[in-house]
Amino acid sequence: MRENLTDLAGMNGTAMNDSPRAANGEINADLNDVHRFGVASESLFRRFYRRLGRRQQLENELGRQRQIAQRHTAESAALRRRFERLDSEHRQRANELDRLTKILSSLDEGIIVQDVNGKVTMMNQAAQAMLGGKRAFWDSALGTLFEQFRAVDETAAELTPLGESDELPLNNRIIRAQLIAIGDEANRRIGTVIILRDVTHDALAERLKDGFVTHIARDMERPVGVIKLASELLSGQPEDAAVNQRLLDKMLRNIDVLDQLALELLDISRMNAGVFDVQREPAPIEDVIWSVVNGIESDVKRLGIDLLVMTRDLRGVSARGDDTRLQWALGHLIRNGATYSGEGGYVAVAARVETRQAKTYALISVSDNGVGISRQDLPHIFERFYRGAASRSADAAPGLGQGLTIARAICQAHGGFLEVESRLNIGSIFTMGLPLHEAVADVA
Repeated sequence: MRENLTDLAGMNGTAMNDSPRAANGEINADLNDVHRFGVASESLFRRFYRRLGRRQQLENELGRQRQIAQRHTAESAALRRRFERLDSEHRQRANELDRLTKILSSLDEGIIVQDVNGKVTMMNQAAQAMLGGKRAFWDSALGTLFEQFRAVDETAAELTPLGESDELPLNNRIIRAQLIAIGDEANRRIGTVIILRDVTHDALAERLKDGFVTHIARDMERPVGVIKLASELLSGQPEDAAVNQRLLDKMLRNIDVLDQLALELLDISRMNAGVFDVQREPAPIEDVIWSVVNGIESDVKRLGIDLLVMTRDLRGVSARGDDTRLQWALGHLIRNGATYSGEGGYVAVAARVETRQAKTYALISVSDNGVGISRQDLPHIFERFYRGAASRSADAAPGLGQGLTIARAICQAHGGFLEVESRLNIGSIFTMGLPLHEAVADVA
Protein backbone atom coordinates (compact mmCIF):
# COMPACT_ATOMS: atom_id res chain seq x y z
CA MET A 1 0.00 0.00 0.00
CA ARG A 2 2.85 2.40 0.82
CA GLU A 3 4.45 1.62 -2.51
CA ASN A 4 1.18 2.28 -4.22
CA LEU A 5 0.72 5.52 -2.34
CA THR A 6 4.30 6.55 -3.14
CA ASP A 7 3.73 5.68 -6.72
CA LEU A 8 0.52 7.63 -6.55
CA ALA A 9 2.29 10.65 -5.13
CA GLY A 10 4.93 10.29 -7.76
CA MET A 11 2.31 10.10 -10.35
CA ASN A 12 0.78 13.22 -8.95
CA GLY A 13 4.10 15.01 -9.23
CA THR A 14 4.62 13.74 -12.71
CA ALA A 15 1.08 14.53 -13.57
CA MET A 16 1.95 18.11 -13.13
CA ASN A 17 4.44 17.75 -15.86
CA ASP A 18 2.77 14.99 -17.96
CA SER A 19 -0.49 15.06 -19.71
CA PRO A 20 -3.79 14.46 -17.87
CA ARG A 21 -4.61 11.38 -19.99
CA ALA A 22 -1.48 9.58 -18.96
CA ALA A 23 -2.11 10.33 -15.33
CA ASN A 24 -5.64 9.01 -15.47
CA GLY A 25 -4.51 5.74 -16.97
CA GLU A 26 -2.08 5.06 -14.21
CA ILE A 27 -4.70 5.85 -11.59
CA ASN A 28 -7.16 3.44 -13.16
CA ALA A 29 -4.55 0.73 -13.19
CA ASP A 30 -3.85 1.23 -9.54
CA LEU A 31 -7.52 1.25 -8.72
CA ASN A 32 -7.92 -2.03 -10.55
CA ASP A 33 -5.12 -3.47 -8.45
CA VAL A 34 -6.81 -2.28 -5.30
CA HIS A 35 -10.12 -3.80 -6.47
CA ARG A 36 -8.55 -7.15 -7.18
CA PHE A 37 -6.88 -7.09 -3.78
CA GLY A 38 -10.22 -6.36 -2.09
CA VAL A 39 -11.97 -9.13 -3.99
CA ALA A 40 -9.22 -11.58 -3.01
CA SER A 41 -9.31 -10.42 0.61
CA GLU A 42 -13.11 -10.74 0.70
CA SER A 43 -12.91 -14.34 -0.57
CA LEU A 44 -10.16 -15.09 1.94
CA PHE A 45 -12.10 -13.68 4.92
CA ARG A 46 -15.29 -15.34 3.75
CA ARG A 47 -13.59 -18.71 3.78
CA PHE A 48 -11.98 -17.89 7.15
CA TYR A 49 -15.27 -16.97 8.82
CA ARG A 50 -16.98 -19.95 7.24
CA ARG A 51 -14.39 -22.24 8.82
CA LEU A 52 -14.80 -20.42 12.11
CA GLY A 53 -18.55 -21.09 11.94
CA ARG A 54 -18.00 -24.76 11.18
CA ARG A 55 -15.57 -25.05 14.06
CA GLN A 56 -18.11 -23.51 16.40
CA GLN A 57 -20.73 -25.98 15.16
CA LEU A 58 -18.29 -28.84 15.71
CA GLU A 59 -17.51 -27.62 19.22
CA ASN A 60 -21.22 -27.32 19.98
CA GLU A 61 -21.88 -30.82 18.64
CA LEU A 62 -18.91 -32.13 20.58
CA GLY A 63 -20.27 -30.53 23.74
CA ARG A 64 -23.69 -32.02 23.11
CA GLN A 65 -22.22 -35.49 22.53
CA ARG A 66 -20.14 -35.09 25.67
CA GLN A 67 -23.29 -34.29 27.65
CA ILE A 68 -25.03 -37.31 26.15
CA ALA A 69 -22.04 -39.48 27.05
CA GLN A 70 -22.02 -38.14 30.60
CA ARG A 71 -25.75 -38.79 30.89
CA HIS A 72 -25.28 -42.33 29.56
CA THR A 73 -22.40 -42.87 31.98
CA ALA A 74 -24.58 -41.75 34.88
CA GLU A 75 -27.43 -43.99 33.70
CA SER A 76 -25.00 -46.91 33.31
CA ALA A 77 -23.70 -46.34 36.82
CA ALA A 78 -27.28 -46.25 38.12
CA LEU A 79 -28.13 -49.43 36.22
CA ARG A 80 -24.98 -51.08 37.54
CA ARG A 81 -25.87 -50.14 41.12
CA ARG A 82 -29.40 -51.40 40.58
CA PHE A 83 -28.11 -54.65 39.12
CA GLU A 84 -25.73 -55.10 42.05
CA ARG A 85 -28.59 -54.41 44.48
CA LEU A 86 -30.86 -56.89 42.68
CA ASP A 87 -28.06 -59.46 42.56
CA SER A 88 -27.47 -59.01 46.29
CA GLU A 89 -31.20 -59.40 47.00
CA HIS A 90 -31.30 -62.49 44.75
CA ARG A 91 -28.39 -64.09 46.59
CA GLN A 92 -29.98 -63.22 49.93
CA ARG A 93 -33.30 -64.74 48.91
CA ALA A 94 -31.52 -67.79 47.50
CA ASN A 95 -29.74 -68.24 50.84
CA GLU A 96 -33.02 -67.79 52.70
CA LEU A 97 -34.71 -70.30 50.40
CA ASP A 98 -31.85 -72.75 50.94
CA ARG A 99 -32.11 -72.35 54.72
CA LEU A 100 -35.89 -72.72 54.55
CA THR A 101 -35.52 -75.87 52.44
CA LYS A 102 -33.08 -77.33 54.97
CA ILE A 103 -35.41 -76.47 57.83
CA LEU A 104 -38.38 -78.04 56.05
CA SER A 105 -36.31 -81.12 55.24
CA SER A 106 -35.46 -81.61 58.91
CA LEU A 107 -39.06 -81.37 60.14
CA ASP A 108 -40.91 -84.45 61.33
CA GLU A 109 -44.03 -83.13 59.62
CA GLY A 110 -44.32 -83.77 55.91
CA ILE A 111 -44.35 -80.68 53.66
CA ILE A 112 -45.53 -80.76 50.02
CA VAL A 113 -45.54 -77.59 47.89
CA GLN A 114 -47.42 -77.48 44.57
CA ASP A 115 -47.92 -74.86 41.87
CA VAL A 116 -51.36 -73.66 40.83
CA ASN A 117 -51.75 -76.66 38.47
CA GLY A 118 -50.89 -79.17 41.18
CA LYS A 119 -47.34 -79.97 40.04
CA VAL A 120 -45.21 -80.91 43.05
CA THR A 121 -42.36 -78.39 43.30
CA MET A 122 -41.01 -79.42 46.70
CA MET A 123 -41.45 -82.43 48.98
CA ASN A 124 -39.36 -82.87 52.11
CA GLN A 125 -37.92 -86.16 53.32
CA ALA A 126 -40.65 -86.75 55.91
CA ALA A 127 -43.36 -86.44 53.24
CA GLN A 128 -41.49 -88.78 50.88
CA ALA A 129 -41.19 -91.34 53.69
CA MET A 130 -44.93 -91.12 54.40
CA LEU A 131 -45.85 -91.37 50.71
CA GLY A 132 -43.17 -93.79 49.63
CA GLY A 133 -41.89 -91.36 46.96
CA LYS A 134 -43.04 -88.38 44.87
CA ARG A 135 -44.59 -90.55 42.19
CA ALA A 136 -47.07 -91.98 44.67
CA PHE A 137 -48.77 -88.61 45.27
CA TRP A 138 -51.55 -88.79 42.66
CA ASP A 139 -52.28 -92.45 43.40
CA SER A 140 -52.75 -91.71 47.09
CA ALA A 141 -55.56 -90.10 49.07
CA LEU A 142 -53.63 -86.81 48.88
CA GLY A 143 -54.24 -86.59 45.15
CA THR A 144 -57.97 -86.98 45.77
CA LEU A 145 -57.80 -84.34 48.50
CA PHE A 146 -56.11 -81.84 46.15
CA GLU A 147 -58.69 -82.45 43.43
CA GLN A 148 -61.48 -81.51 45.86
CA PHE A 149 -60.11 -77.95 46.07
CA ARG A 150 -58.51 -77.56 42.63
CA ALA A 151 -61.21 -75.08 41.49
CA VAL A 152 -60.47 -72.60 44.32
CA ASP A 153 -58.90 -69.53 42.62
CA GLU A 154 -59.12 -66.84 45.30
CA THR A 155 -57.72 -66.75 48.82
CA ALA A 156 -58.61 -64.69 51.87
CA ALA A 157 -54.97 -64.19 52.85
CA GLU A 158 -51.47 -65.27 51.90
CA LEU A 159 -52.14 -68.65 53.54
CA THR A 160 -55.73 -69.87 53.56
CA PRO A 161 -56.68 -73.32 54.94
CA LEU A 162 -58.86 -75.31 52.56
CA GLY A 163 -61.30 -77.33 54.62
CA GLU A 164 -60.55 -79.06 57.90
CA SER A 165 -57.58 -81.32 58.52
CA ASP A 166 -58.41 -84.92 57.65
CA GLU A 167 -57.06 -88.28 58.77
CA LEU A 168 -56.17 -90.30 55.69
CA PRO A 169 -54.82 -93.84 55.22
CA LEU A 170 -51.44 -93.47 53.55
CA ASN A 171 -48.86 -96.20 52.94
CA ASN A 172 -50.04 -98.34 55.89
CA ARG A 173 -50.12 -95.26 58.14
CA ILE A 174 -52.72 -92.86 59.44
CA ILE A 175 -51.81 -89.34 58.30
CA ARG A 176 -53.44 -86.06 59.30
CA ALA A 177 -53.35 -83.76 56.26
CA GLN A 178 -54.07 -80.02 56.07
CA LEU A 179 -54.40 -78.38 52.65
CA ILE A 180 -53.47 -74.65 52.52
CA ALA A 181 -53.83 -72.31 49.53
CA ILE A 182 -51.01 -69.81 48.88
CA GLY A 183 -52.19 -66.37 47.66
CA ASP A 184 -50.43 -63.37 46.13
CA GLU A 185 -50.99 -59.67 46.92
CA ALA A 186 -54.16 -59.67 44.82
CA ASN A 187 -55.48 -62.71 46.73
CA ARG A 188 -55.11 -64.93 43.70
CA ARG A 189 -54.17 -68.53 44.37
CA ILE A 190 -50.64 -69.21 43.13
CA GLY A 191 -49.97 -72.55 44.78
CA THR A 192 -50.75 -75.05 47.50
CA VAL A 193 -48.93 -76.43 50.53
CA ILE A 194 -49.94 -79.67 52.24
CA ILE A 195 -48.81 -80.32 55.81
CA LEU A 196 -48.71 -83.98 56.86
CA ARG A 197 -48.42 -85.40 60.35
CA ASP A 198 -48.07 -89.08 61.12
CA VAL A 199 -50.72 -89.78 63.76
CA THR A 200 -50.66 -93.55 63.47
CA HIS A 201 -49.54 -94.07 67.06
CA ASP A 202 -51.82 -91.35 68.41
CA ALA A 203 -54.83 -92.66 66.51
CA LEU A 204 -54.21 -96.25 67.55
CA ALA A 205 -53.55 -95.21 71.13
CA GLU A 206 -56.74 -93.17 71.20
CA ARG A 207 -58.81 -95.97 69.75
CA LEU A 208 -57.29 -98.59 72.01
CA LYS A 209 -57.48 -96.33 75.04
CA ASP A 210 -61.20 -95.94 74.44
CA GLY A 211 -61.57 -99.72 74.32
CA PHE A 212 -59.08 -100.46 77.09
CA VAL A 213 -61.67 -100.90 79.82
CA THR A 214 -63.84 -102.93 77.44
CA HIS A 215 -60.88 -105.24 76.69
CA ILE A 216 -60.15 -105.75 80.38
CA ALA A 217 -63.79 -106.39 81.24
CA ARG A 218 -64.25 -108.87 78.37
CA ASP A 219 -60.97 -110.70 79.01
CA MET A 220 -61.67 -110.98 82.72
CA GLU A 221 -65.30 -111.93 82.28
CA ARG A 222 -64.58 -115.39 80.84
CA PRO A 223 -62.10 -116.70 83.46
CA VAL A 224 -64.02 -115.09 86.32
CA GLY A 225 -67.23 -116.74 85.07
CA VAL A 226 -65.54 -120.16 84.82
CA ILE A 227 -64.00 -119.82 88.28
CA LYS A 228 -67.31 -118.73 89.75
CA LEU A 229 -69.21 -121.61 88.14
CA ALA A 230 -66.58 -124.17 89.18
CA SER A 231 -66.56 -122.80 92.72
CA GLU A 232 -70.34 -123.06 92.96
CA LEU A 233 -70.26 -126.65 91.69
CA LEU A 234 -67.52 -127.57 94.12
CA SER A 235 -69.26 -125.86 97.04
CA GLY A 236 -72.45 -127.77 96.26
CA GLN A 237 -70.75 -131.15 96.63
CA PRO A 238 -70.82 -133.04 99.93
CA GLU A 239 -67.80 -132.54 102.14
CA ASP A 240 -66.87 -136.20 101.94
CA ALA A 241 -67.21 -136.34 98.12
CA ALA A 242 -64.17 -137.11 95.97
CA VAL A 243 -62.28 -134.11 94.63
CA ASN A 244 -63.48 -133.16 91.17
CA GLN A 245 -60.09 -132.83 89.50
CA ARG A 246 -61.59 -131.64 86.23
CA LEU A 247 -63.22 -128.63 87.91
CA LEU A 248 -60.03 -127.87 89.80
CA ASP A 249 -58.03 -127.92 86.57
CA LYS A 250 -60.48 -125.49 84.96
CA MET A 251 -60.20 -123.18 87.94
CA LEU A 252 -56.41 -123.31 87.91
CA ARG A 253 -56.20 -122.59 84.17
CA ASN A 254 -58.47 -119.59 84.47
CA ILE A 255 -56.65 -118.37 87.56
CA ASP A 256 -53.50 -118.45 85.41
CA VAL A 257 -55.29 -116.29 82.82
CA LEU A 258 -56.20 -113.74 85.49
CA ASP A 259 -52.65 -113.88 86.81
CA GLN A 260 -51.35 -113.15 83.32
CA LEU A 261 -53.70 -110.19 82.94
CA ALA A 262 -52.63 -108.82 86.32
CA LEU A 263 -48.96 -109.21 85.39
CA GLU A 264 -49.51 -107.40 82.09
CA LEU A 265 -51.29 -104.53 83.85
CA LEU A 266 -48.52 -104.28 86.40
CA ASP A 267 -45.83 -104.25 83.74
CA ILE A 268 -47.80 -101.66 81.75
CA SER A 269 -47.87 -99.36 84.75
CA ARG A 270 -44.14 -99.87 85.34
CA MET A 271 -43.31 -99.07 81.71
CA ASN A 272 -45.49 -95.97 81.82
CA ALA A 273 -43.70 -94.88 84.98
CA GLY A 274 -40.30 -95.58 83.40
CA VAL A 275 -39.29 -97.99 86.19
CA PHE A 276 -39.44 -101.24 84.23
CA ASP A 277 -36.30 -103.14 85.22
CA VAL A 278 -34.96 -106.68 85.61
CA GLN A 279 -32.73 -108.46 88.07
CA ARG A 280 -29.11 -109.15 87.11
CA GLU A 281 -28.35 -112.75 88.07
CA PRO A 282 -26.85 -115.61 86.02
CA ALA A 283 -29.71 -117.37 84.19
CA PRO A 284 -28.72 -120.63 82.41
CA ILE A 285 -30.41 -120.58 79.01
CA GLU A 286 -31.12 -124.30 78.92
CA ASP A 287 -32.75 -124.18 82.37
CA VAL A 288 -34.95 -121.27 81.29
CA ILE A 289 -36.12 -123.18 78.21
CA TRP A 290 -36.92 -126.45 79.97
CA SER A 291 -38.64 -124.72 82.89
CA VAL A 292 -41.03 -123.07 80.45
CA VAL A 293 -41.52 -126.17 78.30
CA ASN A 294 -42.23 -128.46 81.26
CA GLY A 295 -44.76 -126.01 82.67
CA ILE A 296 -46.61 -125.34 79.43
CA GLU A 297 -46.33 -128.63 77.52
CA SER A 298 -49.59 -130.12 78.80
CA ASP A 299 -51.58 -127.04 77.84
CA VAL A 300 -50.06 -127.01 74.35
CA LYS A 301 -50.75 -130.72 73.77
CA ARG A 302 -54.33 -130.22 74.97
CA LEU A 303 -54.78 -127.91 71.97
CA GLY A 304 -53.58 -130.69 69.65
CA ILE A 305 -50.25 -128.94 69.03
CA ASP A 306 -46.88 -130.69 69.03
CA LEU A 307 -44.18 -128.93 71.07
CA LEU A 308 -40.63 -129.54 69.82
CA VAL A 309 -37.38 -128.48 71.51
CA MET A 310 -34.00 -128.30 69.80
CA THR A 311 -30.93 -126.97 71.62
CA ARG A 312 -27.29 -126.99 70.57
CA ASP A 313 -24.07 -126.24 72.49
CA LEU A 314 -25.88 -124.61 75.42
CA ARG A 315 -24.15 -126.39 78.28
CA GLY A 316 -22.83 -123.70 80.63
CA VAL A 317 -24.33 -120.87 78.54
CA SER A 318 -26.06 -118.25 80.71
CA ALA A 319 -27.58 -114.84 80.34
CA ARG A 320 -27.22 -112.20 83.04
CA GLY A 321 -30.74 -111.25 83.97
CA ASP A 322 -34.07 -112.10 85.49
CA ASP A 323 -34.93 -115.78 85.24
CA THR A 324 -38.62 -115.25 86.08
CA ARG A 325 -39.17 -112.54 83.48
CA LEU A 326 -37.26 -114.48 80.81
CA GLN A 327 -39.49 -117.47 81.44
CA TRP A 328 -42.58 -115.26 81.16
CA ALA A 329 -41.41 -113.79 77.82
CA LEU A 330 -40.56 -117.21 76.35
CA GLY A 331 -43.81 -118.70 77.67
CA HIS A 332 -45.81 -115.93 76.04
CA LEU A 333 -44.18 -116.61 72.66
CA ILE A 334 -44.92 -120.36 72.95
CA ARG A 335 -48.55 -119.74 73.98
CA ASN A 336 -49.01 -117.37 71.04
CA GLY A 337 -47.58 -119.94 68.64
CA ALA A 338 -49.90 -122.64 69.98
CA THR A 339 -52.95 -120.36 70.03
CA TYR A 340 -52.59 -119.27 66.41
CA SER A 341 -51.73 -122.73 65.04
CA GLY A 342 -54.47 -125.10 64.04
CA GLU A 343 -54.97 -128.54 65.54
CA GLY A 344 -52.25 -130.83 64.25
CA GLY A 345 -49.76 -127.99 63.98
CA TYR A 346 -46.51 -127.55 65.84
CA VAL A 347 -44.49 -125.07 67.90
CA ALA A 348 -40.73 -125.52 67.80
CA VAL A 349 -38.30 -123.99 70.30
CA ALA A 350 -34.69 -123.85 69.08
CA ALA A 351 -31.68 -122.28 70.77
CA ARG A 352 -28.08 -121.62 69.72
CA VAL A 353 -25.17 -119.25 70.31
CA GLU A 354 -24.41 -116.71 67.60
CA THR A 355 -22.18 -113.66 67.20
CA ARG A 356 -23.68 -110.49 65.74
CA GLN A 357 -21.69 -107.31 65.26
CA ALA A 358 -18.86 -108.53 67.49
CA LYS A 359 -21.28 -109.42 70.32
CA THR A 360 -22.22 -112.96 71.35
CA TYR A 361 -25.89 -113.78 71.96
CA ALA A 362 -27.94 -116.77 72.97
CA LEU A 363 -30.71 -116.93 70.36
CA ILE A 364 -33.98 -118.61 71.34
CA SER A 365 -36.38 -119.01 68.41
CA VAL A 366 -40.05 -119.96 68.66
CA SER A 367 -41.54 -120.98 65.31
CA ASP A 368 -44.98 -122.24 64.33
CA ASN A 369 -46.96 -123.17 61.23
CA GLY A 370 -50.00 -121.12 62.19
CA VAL A 371 -51.98 -118.33 60.54
CA GLY A 372 -49.01 -115.96 60.34
CA ILE A 373 -49.10 -112.17 60.43
CA SER A 374 -50.18 -109.93 57.57
CA ARG A 375 -47.84 -107.33 56.06
CA GLN A 376 -50.15 -104.60 57.36
CA ASP A 377 -50.00 -105.85 60.96
CA LEU A 378 -46.34 -106.87 61.07
CA PRO A 379 -44.83 -103.36 61.61
CA HIS A 380 -47.16 -102.75 64.57
CA ILE A 381 -47.28 -105.98 66.55
CA PHE A 382 -44.84 -104.71 69.20
CA GLU A 383 -46.82 -101.52 69.78
CA ARG A 384 -48.77 -101.08 72.99
CA PHE A 385 -52.34 -102.40 72.89
CA TYR A 386 -52.05 -103.33 69.22
CA ARG A 387 -53.95 -106.45 68.20
CA GLY A 388 -53.75 -107.69 64.65
CA ALA A 389 -56.47 -109.27 62.56
CA ALA A 390 -55.88 -112.74 64.05
CA SER A 391 -55.88 -111.36 67.60
CA ARG A 392 -59.19 -109.61 67.01
CA SER A 393 -60.95 -112.79 65.93
CA ALA A 394 -63.49 -114.48 68.15
CA ASP A 395 -61.20 -117.45 68.83
CA ALA A 396 -58.24 -115.33 69.88
CA ALA A 397 -56.55 -115.82 73.20
CA PRO A 398 -57.54 -113.43 75.99
CA GLY A 399 -55.19 -110.56 76.72
CA LEU A 400 -54.69 -106.84 76.37
CA GLY A 401 -52.62 -106.99 73.22
CA GLN A 402 -49.66 -106.06 75.41
CA GLY A 403 -47.81 -109.37 75.67
CA LEU A 404 -45.42 -108.86 72.74
CA THR A 405 -44.68 -105.32 73.90
CA ILE A 406 -43.74 -106.60 77.34
CA ALA A 407 -41.75 -109.53 75.91
CA ARG A 408 -39.68 -107.15 73.78
CA ALA A 409 -39.25 -104.79 76.74
CA ILE A 410 -37.89 -107.73 78.78
CA CYS A 411 -35.38 -108.63 76.04
CA GLN A 412 -34.27 -105.01 75.65
CA ALA A 413 -33.93 -104.61 79.42
CA HIS A 414 -31.44 -107.50 79.27
CA GLY A 415 -29.49 -105.70 76.53
CA GLY A 416 -30.93 -107.96 73.84
CA PHE A 417 -33.68 -107.88 71.23
CA LEU A 418 -36.86 -109.58 70.01
CA GLU A 419 -37.41 -109.86 66.25
CA VAL A 420 -39.98 -111.55 64.05
CA GLU A 421 -40.35 -113.08 60.60
CA SER A 422 -43.79 -114.07 59.38
CA ARG A 423 -45.76 -114.99 56.28
CA LEU A 424 -49.52 -115.05 56.18
CA ASN A 425 -51.01 -118.58 56.34
CA ILE A 426 -47.51 -120.10 56.58
CA GLY A 427 -46.29 -119.27 60.07
CA SER A 428 -44.10 -117.06 62.23
CA ILE A 429 -40.65 -117.14 63.83
CA PHE A 430 -39.97 -115.02 66.92
CA THR A 431 -36.34 -114.81 68.02
CA MET A 432 -35.15 -113.65 71.44
CA GLY A 433 -31.55 -112.45 71.48
CA LEU A 434 -29.92 -112.36 74.94
CA PRO A 435 -26.28 -111.31 75.50
CA LEU A 436 -24.26 -113.93 77.32
CA HIS A 437 -23.09 -113.58 80.89
CA GLU A 438 -19.71 -111.77 80.85
CA ALA A 439 -17.78 -114.59 82.52
CA VAL A 440 -19.08 -117.14 80.04
CA ALA A 441 -18.44 -114.83 77.10
CA ASP A 442 -14.81 -114.46 78.16
CA VAL A 443 -14.32 -118.21 78.28
CA ALA A 444 -15.90 -118.59 74.83
